Amino acid sequence: MIRLAWRNLLRNRARTFLTVGGIGFSVLLVSFAMSLQSGSYEIMIDSATRYFTGHGQISNRDFVDQPRLEHTVVNAAALQARLAEIDGLAVFPRVQAFAVVSLADGGAVDSQSNEPPSEKSLGAMVIGVDFYAERNHLDVYDNVVEGKIPAEPGGALIGSAMARNLGAGVGDELIVLGSGKQGAVAAAIFLIAGVVETGQAELDRTLVLAPFAELADALYLEDEAHMLVLMVDDLSTLDAIASNFEDRLPQQLMVQTWQQLMPMIEQSIELDRAGAALFYSLLLILVAFAVVNTFVMVLFERTREFGLFMALGMRPGQVIAQVQFEALLLSLLGVVLGLVLAYPLITYLTGVGIPLDQMGGEEAIRQMQMGSIEHIYPKISLSSATTAPLVMIVGTQLAALVSTVRVRGIHPVTALRAE
Repeated sequence: MIRLAWRNLLRNRARTFLTVGGIGFSVLLVSFAMSLQSGSYEIMIDSATRYFTGHGQISNRDFVDQPRLEHTVVNAAALQARLAEIDGLAVFPRVQAFAVVSLADGGAVDSQSNEPPSEKSLGAMVIGVDFYAERNHLDVYDNVVEGKIPAEPGGALIGSAMARNLGAGVGDELIVLGSGKQGAVAAAIFLIAGVVETGQAELDRTLVLAPFAELADALYLEDEAHMLVLMVDDLSTLDAIASNFEDRLPQQLMVQTWQQLMPMIEQSIELDRAGAALFYSLLLILVAFAVVNTFVMVLFERTREFGLFMALGMRPGQVIAQVQFEALLLSLLGVVLGLVLAYPLITYLTGVGIPLDQMGGEEAIRQMQMGSIEHIYPKISLSSATTAPLVMIVGTQLAALVSTVRVRGIHPVTALRAE
């Protein structure tokens, strides 16, 4: 059957090669495009989560619904140490509070008017962080536009808009006044070590990053945190790691991955996937129509041959099976050609990347929200490796079946008289 199918395919070599080339090109294009999508999505997710929120967070269920000071993760240090033992996972704590901030001396003197600035108090979101741990994992600290990341106790970062509104500069003392646990008055003084510009106007107006331990003490939190931020070495392992320890957490705690923390990113990815799937479907349907045309021509050209087969005792189903085998061989040739072209290309680009300036430069970076990412790296996945080949094999079989089902209506005598 293989020899007969191969002989039949070589009867019209130009048509066979064109059909194989069409199938191979569609496999190449779809596999490469899906790999490029997978790589760009992973970079987009990693860039967005690595900026400030982290890949995931553990927090009190009540804090997720209503972020109040008393809704904390208790025994935070022990939980952090236990989670840090998981390979590929980094964990660091945070506390968060809303407070009123002002400068200890009312701000710097205005050099233009030589008049002392008026004292100002602003509302702020004060977040206690572990600067040493977070600076190695999060990109927000790359945007310190003045001063430096605090290295000494008592240092803090403030948003750029807050610095302008307060008239604050590096070296000024920042007074933080708010409510602590159980209604106690919380007060602290931090030395402004640097100014950070996040690019988000609301955050720049209200953000204060202070040392975790000192802010927790000021809020009267004892071994408590409002969240434990999770960072993984490989984003694809996040779900497995989260599900591994989620059942072992106290009932009052919950794990939120980036899908819950940033639902807009997930929705935009799903929308993009839907649009891409429509494009891929149209491409594969067009190739399938070309295959239908190929086997319609086969039916007309080999009518006498089919009639001879049936006159010799073959049933119509056996004739159709022979043509289906030829279609299978044709699709396999096309799939192999497409994969032979696709995998070296994808493997090469996975190593060197595709420069974003080849895809729109700074505008592409802004649109894709990738921050300082300069390259996109295609990533081969199970879906990108199998979707196009399977669709083309099944589609070719269906296209051949639709074209050759008319064999059942062939009468041997009439077919032998056909020109």
